Amino acid sequence: MINLRPRSAKLLSVSVFVLLLMGCGDDNPSTVPTYEVNTQRFSIEINANGEIEAAESQKIIAPGRRPMMLAWLAEENTHVNEGDVIARFDAERITRDKNEEEFAVRKLQQDIINSQASQTQEKQDIKSEQNFIEEEFAFVDRFAIDDLRIYSQLDIIDTLQNRDFLEAKDSFLAWKETSVLEQHDSAMSVLDIKKQGHQSKLQQYLSALKQLEVTAPYSGLLVYVKDRRGEKPSVGNTVFPGSPIAEIPNLENLQARLYVLADDAIDLANGQGVDIQLDAFPNKTFSGELSSVAAFPREIKRGNPIKYYELTASINDQDTTILKPGRKLSATIRVTQPMDTIAVPLQSIIYEQEQSFVYLQTGNEFRKQPVTTGRKNLYFIEITSGLTVNDAIALSAVTIGAIQ
Repeated sequence: MINLRPRSAKLLSVSVFVLLLMGCGDDNPSTVPTYEVNTQRFSIEINANGEIEAAESQKIIAPGRRPMMLAWLAEENTHVNEGDVIARFDAERITRDKNEEEFAVRKLQQDIINSQASQTQEKQDIKSEQNFIEEEFAFVDRFAIDDLRIYSQLDIIDTLQNRDFLEAKDSFLAWKETSVLEQHDSAMSVLDIKKQGHQSKLQQYLSALKQLEVTAPYSGLLVYVKDRRGEKPSVGNTVFPGSPIAEIPNLENLQARLYVLADDAIDLANGQGVDIQLDAFPNKTFSGELSSVAAFPREIKRGNPIKYYELTASINDQDTTILKPGRKLSATIRVTQPMDTIAVPLQSIIYEQEQSFVYLQTGNEFRKQPVTTGRKNLYFIEITSGLTVNDAIALSAVTIGAIQ
């Protein structure tokens, strides 16, 4: 048994590391990993994950005209009858908002009463002044004498000025009465508009209080619907009006919802064959074909930047004893059928100035060989020209010293 001291062991490890570096300095043909070109079965298959869902379902939509918070939800994947309550919203916030609107309506109603009382008071004041002017007119008309034999000329002029003043004041009071009416009508119009707005909101809250419970429109299996971020409704979440909460699926027509990594999506199209395996039943395979392919990838989990293409696939054998909405699955999409062709690993292809090359071994050296490529899958790429069977190529780029 060899027992190395710490210093001797350290020197030995350093020596071995230096020797390895010296051995890796040259791309000797005997040390360069190569791949022997042969004809093989080439196909494009893409892996996907997803779940079972109903191709047809009855959506249950959130009622009301404003967002509401969920306070209770029925258990998912249970059978519900028509009229059963499946969701209940929290009434505390709606009640608080309703009370605020009721207070605003009552306050505006009081403002309207005050405005009407103010108008009545101003009209009474104007009416009193108009009555006083009428009495003044009567007094002037009764005692006005323009005979110079009785009154002096100054007294007569003073009387005439008093009458002119009374006529001007009477005209002013008539204008003031009209102005008060117009101002009051404008103020009342503004208050009425505000009151109608608050009454409209109040009616919405009263209607929302009557719609705090969501019932099932049909009998069937209850399944909650995911939103655009891939999340299902839960207690405490806010639901916007018009958005789907749940659905009652048609269990006689199920399909597969699939997700493919954006980097793995190659030539996906409707009609391509799909092999489906449920995670709960890995020994049973279902066949189908793609029925829809998303135009662009998107994120399917909140906070996860990885993007996926979303697809749907039909299922040929509808075994309702195994196929249940929500069950997870894995699938293989057959983009192309297997065919015999020359294909090489993806890492052996070198791209320079829009031209594809491989490093072809000739004797003890490697040289750059232009090739024409075709379709590719996740691991291999088809070679249509430039290589023949039994050629040996480098699996990666080699240094200049090994190239002729």
